[in-house]
Amino acid sequence: DNSIYCAADRSARGKSRYSVRLFESCLSGVLLLTLYSQVARSQEIVDERREYNVKAVSLYAFGRYFTWPESAFQHAESPFVIGVLGGNPFGDALERIANQKTLNNRPIVVRTLSAPQQATECHIVFVTRRVGAEVHDELFAHVAGKPVLLVGETPGFAERGGIINFYQSGNNVRFELNPEKSVESQLSLNAKLLSLGTKTSSRK
Repeated sequence: DNSIYCAADRSARGKSRYSVRLFESCLSGVLLLTLYSQVARSQEIVDERREYNVKAVSLYAFGRYFTWPESAFQHAESPFVIGVLGGNPFGDALERIANQKTLNNRPIVVRTLSAPQQATECHIVFVTRRVGAEVHDELFAHVAGKPVLLVGETPGFAERGGIINFYQSGNNVRFELNPEKSVESQLSLNAKLLSLGTKTSSRK
């Protein structure tokens, strides 16, 4: 099976079967495209553990669909940093990916953020649903114009200042993108990813 969801589904059945090698085979070729069809067939109800396995793999995939300016990295060997703001719903899923994979030929480092100001030290920041609107506004202000890919899971996140937002559609984990914010953040977006998500725009 060549879908992203196969990795997330198998990982829920036991750590011994939860291998990042599965992510590599699942991410090849189709990447996020088959996520939607496979989730619908494999899940009758949303399982939070599986949901965040899917989101963890998706964050890694997003890193392959965006291009960061060289100025986003201090040195040629600087790591690619994924930050999580608002607690860690992933368990060790992101760490497992970071331990065995790279992004743009850079090692991956996962950081738990305690304040929105720390987001500027990251390349991708996932904002959990535990984070309130006031903190969102502070976060958007801190990263405005900076090459930080903000990914959330709260209604309206992409419209108010984020770039990608996960949402549930029935039993499917889907995402919406705000390409305007991508441009403002100096991030180059692969058109294929835009075709896989729902396009949204900033609120005026």
